[in-house]
Amino acid sequence: MVESDRNTYFDFLGGNVKKQVLKQLTLGISVACALSATAKPYSYPNAKDISVNNFSETGFKAGRVPEKFSSKEQLNVGDEVMVYDRYINTYTSSNGKLKRDRMIGRLDRLTVVGMAEELGEDYIQVKINSSTDWGMKGKTRFVKLRHLSEYEDYKNFDADVYMVQNIATEKLRVYQRVCKDNSCPPKLILQTDFVAGFKKGDKKFGKRTQVGNYRIFEWHKFYQDRPGGHYPSWFDPTYPAQPEKEDSWSKWFKGEYMPWEYCTTKDGKRKCSHSGMMRGAFGWYTALVEPNYGQDQWTHGTIGWAESSEENIKRAKGEDFWGAIANTFTSLRSSGCSRVSNPTVAFLRHLLPVGTPIVKIYALEKYQDEASVKKNYNQDQEFTWDFALTKDGVRGTHKDAISSHKQSVEESGVSSERILEEGTFKFKNFPLVTQQKNKSSKCRETDSSNLRSDYRKLRKGCNLYKIPADAFVGSFNVDTGLLEGYAHPKAEGIIKGGFRSQKFPSFMDVKNYK
Repeated sequence: MVESDRNTYFDFLGGNVKKQVLKQLTLGISVACALSATAKPYSYPNAKDISVNNFSETGFKAGRVPEKFSSKEQLNVGDEVMVYDRYINTYTSSNGKLKRDRMIGRLDRLTVVGMAEELGEDYIQVKINSSTDWGMKGKTRFVKLRHLSEYEDYKNFDADVYMVQNIATEKLRVYQRVCKDNSCPPKLILQTDFVAGFKKGDKKFGKRTQVGNYRIFEWHKFYQDRPGGHYPSWFDPTYPAQPEKEDSWSKWFKGEYMPWEYCTTKDGKRKCSHSGMMRGAFGWYTALVEPNYGQDQWTHGTIGWAESSEENIKRAKGEDFWGAIANTFTSLRSSGCSRVSNPTVAFLRHLLPVGTPIVKIYALEKYQDEASVKKNYNQDQEFTWDFALTKDGVRGTHKDAISSHKQSVEESGVSSERILEEGTFKFKNFPLVTQQKNKSSKCRETDSSNLRSDYRKLRKGCNLYKIPADAFVGSFNVDTGLLEGYAHPKAEGIIKGGFRSQKFPSFMDVKNYK
């Protein structure tokens, strides 16, 4: 179209139509530019094969677990400490008696200002320097010594491995930092599906998975929200047995599988009802992350056994018949946590040590360099990890959250009667870009970075929270685990969490590589 013809064409259009056409042209160009930066070829040196012997010796460095205090002799006035436990009570003192005040939480920074000898060995006096409860900042209170530790948030921990969760596409990926000097990019270890948080009618977006930069603070085995809570542990020898492998997924919601009940008496009649909502909602393992700010942005397993838990992930996303029907009326997704299958979370428990970064983004996906993908990854190669889930370590943390790594289980001498389930987790490490079909609102995985031509469809597919297409900033390179010009979208429904002073680790910025 020549310039004079184009001017005539736009003059012919009505004002509103003209603006809409220009808007779509601009949007298409801006998104295309964001995704089509110059390819950066890469290669990897010869490195240790971490898959050898069932991933028995990855060598991934773990962060040091903070030491909790047990005696006043470990502390001096002026020491900087932190709250280690998730939530603790604070107290004021009047006439020698303690009165319970508001709670503070994990990672809250404190300064020891007095040893409170008059209160015995259990309490010390602290000044609260920072807290998720802004009203407690600057206050002086008494707290129990056993809830405190030296400070450690792992923000500056030099991790060997990290996880990226793209909430937009609900893909979870794990990368190894093969070259810690940034002479080569990170390499993909695992790519799988996860279920992000979403609830119908959540107008304040409090049930959504939050973008941000987190660290694994501790692993829990058979985690539950609390005794008497909504989500009892997947296994506990004192609880009723969990549903059988062949049982319907709906059985995990039945009262007969809940371990506790509440009873009331009215007019001389006693009435009891089970309080649990879902047995084993957190699955086999749960990674508790920080900073959390009380938002419970955990990564965990789900209901069901090994095979059925895979099916339940698809069902929660509405990808099977019953899930599609259920999601018409309600939402089977989480309330903010990231949910994966039980074999997946068991492998993550084995693979990812304390201190591992978990970075949650909302991004468009592409390859950094397609030619390098074909040279460095084998699309047909399949990896396996053998697991044996035991009855040991119920609600244990750290080393007590006993791994399901089969070799370790066998070496420990656990009897067969204490093994709940054995199997093999199969996966590939070939990076696939999650994009949208041109004629469908559904997502698909592809080995090509061909971009959509109709960018208006971004609001439908591969865009869980349906943000405007022009809210996406930059992109995520799935083959290298690096961010390119990325920023968290400024859009309604995108909630930010994690470290406030560090949006993502510097080693995830493609500009920092040689």
